[in-house]
Amino acid sequence: MKFSEFISAATAAVILAVSAVPFSASAADTKKHNVIVLDFEGRIMETLSVEDGKPVDLSKIDTSKLERHLDIYTQIAFSSWGNVPDKVTSDVTIQALYKKAVISLDSLPTKKEYLDNWGDIDLSGLNVTITMTTQLPEKDKDGHFKTKTETVNIGEHCTSEPSRLENAFANSDSATVKVYPIVGDVPIATYDISYYPYLGDADMNGFIDASDATYILMAYSSAATGSPLSYAPGQKKRCDIDGDGSIDSNDATMILQFYTYASVTEHPSWNEILKK
Repeated sequence: MKFSEFISAATAAVILAVSAVPFSASAADTKKHNVIVLDFEGRIMETLSVEDGKPVDLSKIDTSKLERHLDIYTQIAFSSWGNVPDKVTSDVTIQALYKKAVISLDSLPTKKEYLDNWGDIDLSGLNVTITMTTQLPEKDKDGHFKTKTETVNIGEHCTSEPSRLENAFANSDSATVKVYPIVGDVPIATYDISYYPYLGDADMNGFIDASDATYILMAYSSAATGSPLSYAPGQKKRCDIDGDGSIDSNDATMILQFYTYASVTEHPSWNEILKK
């Protein structure tokens, strides 16, 4: 074989061998894109570099640092991510979306005056709500992330301090009650209650017994004949057991019921009589 023919054959073999090996770009030639991750307010949390066509991995981003109290009754925390592409094909910005919980007081307990100094403090009428607002990945026509709002009444799950009447009225006929939500050590409401220990003591001798019923019947009879009795300050309230504004035989009957009930019960309660 002539030298020129050898060179030609060798060149052809090299070309064939090279063409048989597929081309592979080096790592330095791989195209990458910037992924900017923003917090709720649009501040940059992190900037990631992601290869073209690859999904973005957000699992290592610490979202717990986004959780905080905006005020004592408002808490905000991470919910999900917005603007996350299936694959990264260009520079992209991803937004952290929030869930926000607001605890609010809508109404206080209705019972402020108690006729008993034993038992639980009555929280009936208390209306405390948690409003949860969650940002959604979908956007509205103006380009803003949509939100979903849910409201739950948690009044029946609240607690009070003190929780018992005997503690509230241990040293006084008045007390201040603090109401706490499900969790937390900051009260959502504070209100005053009082104890009225004189109901039924119609003759004002310090006891509730049959003589009080007799006094009420006498007062009722005198009023019916046109000669009403003169009452001492506050005495009418003691006599008007059912609170209907008049003093009559029904009030006397309820006093006798209480007197009988008190003789067999350690902690007699007017509520037990009045709710019958």
